Amino acid sequence: MIRVFCTPSVGRNKAHWKFIRFTSGLLVCFISGLVSGQSSIPVTPALLSKLFPDAVEFSEKSGNPPVIQAFSHNESGEKILAGYIFETSDLPPEEVGYSAPINVLVGMRLDGTLTSIQVLFYRESYKSIRGDFLATERFPNQFDNKNITDGFRVGRDVDGVSRATLTSWAVSRGIRNAGRRVATAYMNDSAVVSGAAADAFALNLFSQKTWAQLKEDGLVVDFTIPQPNDTVLELDLAFMGHDGLGELIVGVDDYSIADREASNRASDGNLFLIGIDGDAKRPFRQERLAIEQDGIRYLVGRNRFVYAGSADNGLIADQVRFSGAVVLDTAIDLARP
Repeated sequence: MIRVFCTPSVGRNKAHWKFIRFTSGLLVCFISGLVSGQSSIPVTPALLSKLFPDAVEFSEKSGNPPVIQAFSHNESGEKILAGYIFETSDLPPEEVGYSAPINVLVGMRLDGTLTSIQVLFYRESYKSIRGDFLATERFPNQFDNKNITDGFRVGRDVDGVSRATLTSWAVSRGIRNAGRRVATAYMNDSAVVSGAAADAFALNLFSQKTWAQLKEDGLVVDFTIPQPNDTVLELDLAFMGHDGLGELIVGVDDYSIADREASNRASDGNLFLIGIDGDAKRPFRQERLAIEQDGIRYLVGRNRFVYAGSADNGLIADQVRFSGAVVLDTAIDLARP
């Protein structure tokens, strides 16, 4: 159990947040329209060898999802499968960067470790403002020998590019998500697939419950705060520090945005859902929240609270007016009260 404290407050209405999302979308579309097209790097045998230096032979792209098989030789000189090469654009949905999706060619060994990556195409207005930073060695080389079981979170286990967080995030998440899908399809004996199977079983049980049933089971907790004038602030609280769980609760898009913003603001910590509802009229203030454990209160600073959607998708849909998420302080032990 984690105790959450809140003094009287209330959130903005859903129409306000929808307006923000709408105008933000218009701005992105406008910026995208100003960006000219960029040529794509062709996938040549030389590029494949550079991407997967341990391989001596490559197949044609095939399968579902489409992959290129990379082969090496064992001690007896026999040809053996060493891993796969794939393009993130072949494994939708794609993570969108500052202006558009980014297509990355990725080499991956059979244990889920990446050999290297090559950005094939991206159309970003940052290219005209800050230069083609994805073509430099600093950002792409950090993915060499990184395993797809890692979080791939910019600001945590991936170093982003200053003032280009959206692009850095899109590359990182695109590589991770595509790599995990390839592993699930072709690498049944890998640790990442075993972990994914266990996660999928648990998430399937979770997904079959309604929001009311989750409350009955204690997986979501109600928190009601009386306000002046006989109004109330109602909070729904739940842990969503696991990607699959977060996507299930608030939807894929809203969770991705919240997780991205959380990584941009705090270098560590798990996400804790704060669903906001009630008929109180005063603005909801995140600085009035605190988390308590062992008699110690951890105030929720501005950098540790992010917007998590208007409750339009996921299990939380239509259950609250809008939702936020607290990035829990790492001093809080999730396994203890």
